[in-house]
Amino acid sequence: RTYRFNKIPSVHNKMASTIEPYYQCQAQKWVQMSALTHENEVSHDEDTEATSESQTSTEMCASDILPSLEIDRHHLGVASLSVLVFYSVSGGPFGIEDTVHAGGFLFSLLGFLLFPLVWSIPEALITAELGSTFPDSSGGVAWVEEAFGARAGFFSGYFSWVSGATDNAIYPVLFLEYLLQHISGNDDAFEGMNRLVRFFILSSTAVILAYLNYLGLEIVGKMSIVICIISMSPFIIMVLIGIPKVDPSRWFELPEEGASSEKAGWEDSGWLPLANVWGVLWRPLLNNLFWNLNSFDSGANFSGDTRDPGKNFPRGMFYGVILVGMSYFIPLVIAIGATDSLQSDWVDGYLAVAATQIGGRWLGAWTVFASGISNLALFQAEMTTDALEILGMAERGMLPKIFATRSPHGTATYGILLGTLVIVGMSVADFRDIVEMLNFTYAISLLMEYAAFIKLRIAKKEVYRPYRVPLNTAGCIAMIIPPCMLTILLMLMARAMTYVYFAASVVLGIILRYAHVNRSKSLSNQELQSVVDSQNVEDTSSVGEQETFIIS
Repeated sequence: RTYRFNKIPSVHNKMASTIEPYYQCQAQKWVQMSALTHENEVSHDEDTEATSESQTSTEMCASDILPSLEIDRHHLGVASLSVLVFYSVSGGPFGIEDTVHAGGFLFSLLGFLLFPLVWSIPEALITAELGSTFPDSSGGVAWVEEAFGARAGFFSGYFSWVSGATDNAIYPVLFLEYLLQHISGNDDAFEGMNRLVRFFILSSTAVILAYLNYLGLEIVGKMSIVICIISMSPFIIMVLIGIPKVDPSRWFELPEEGASSEKAGWEDSGWLPLANVWGVLWRPLLNNLFWNLNSFDSGANFSGDTRDPGKNFPRGMFYGVILVGMSYFIPLVIAIGATDSLQSDWVDGYLAVAATQIGGRWLGAWTVFASGISNLALFQAEMTTDALEILGMAERGMLPKIFATRSPHGTATYGILLGTLVIVGMSVADFRDIVEMLNFTYAISLLMEYAAFIKLRIAKKEVYRPYRVPLNTAGCIAMIIPPCMLTILLMLMARAMTYVYFAASVVLGIILRYAHVNRSKSLSNQELQSVVDSQNVEDTSSVGEQETFIIS
């Protein structure tokens, strides 16, 4: 924002004494950083000396004027970042059963083998480039705002947050379902529970987990590494035991006739209602694949809290993609090939049954326990990214400044509180029917990020990028065409209620956006008027020469 003032000496001197030295320090830092990029013109010793001088001068000036800059928020290393990305996207093969039920053995395996090339890898590459270029807590919001302005940035972040916060409410429910199934052995135990008791359990679980998240990113990262080992260990054992039992011919079996049509819960409405081609229900198949293989852009929310993001952030994204791909494909290959299951058997929780058939009841029980633990880690990773996104949007003036508050642990206090309120409020709902709605809302945000990536490649060529996708602009456009086309196809397949849900989200976003903008303008005008009025009181006896200056 640019404001014009009448130059009043006392006000100008006070502001200049605070602002000018800071920006002189920043200018000095950027000049020396620019000089360091020309390695052919400056020797290694001179580079080292210039870097040292730049760091020293910046620390001395900025620490005197803006002491808050001295806070070290860079807690995450490559290992913690990789695991947080893994849990922001996947968390393990839990929840892939609908893919097999809708598409059969061959198409589900092809989906988890090929669709990462279409959806996961392009999204991870874009996140690695723009996340390291703009290491900001708002993640993709920073890219979209840089490319298309504050309004587009707000709606990109808003749609991403709506999808993520609502999706996060699923994990406590899934954890309780797995726990009840393990204790009672009854698949309907969750539905038969008293609603008040269920609300109390889920709300208490959400509050406890939110408090753990509040304690800090370093704790969340270390906890996620431990949980990753626990939750993936039964599948490692299942793979080792199941390899000798695999029948490769089962991998190539086509969908069973009529098996996918038995799938309940998918309303036959919309532009392309339940398209059934080659015996595959493509809408539930693509929705499940999209839900399991996307959200790599959420890793950008951690870029501002990563040590040396220019180097470590792309590495963390790379390892995250490998973890996600392997956690889906390898257990699925073994579970299909080493059991005598039918396509119709693959319902929620069937991986525990497959583990029992391969390794015995102890392995099945361990798998159920691991699935519950994995859902807890998914909750932590999702809440962290959503809270940081809210914090980043507030820092950019898109939301009230109270949401930019950090706790003593460096976490986004009010972002965590807001996400917890959403989860508690939805603790009595059944979330399986709204997975498609979450996908639709997230798809809008994802398409905006793809467009921002191309726009910044064209319009901001001079911006230094610590990591750069090894393709020229034409190659980048070719890279994003397939995921964009599939994402649009997925949106066209959505049922009518999903469009109603999205329209309601848009209306709410517009109200929030313009309510905050109008309030911000009103407060700014009041503050400016108070400054002018107070100065007029001091200078009523004389009117000096007036000049115009601009503060940006």
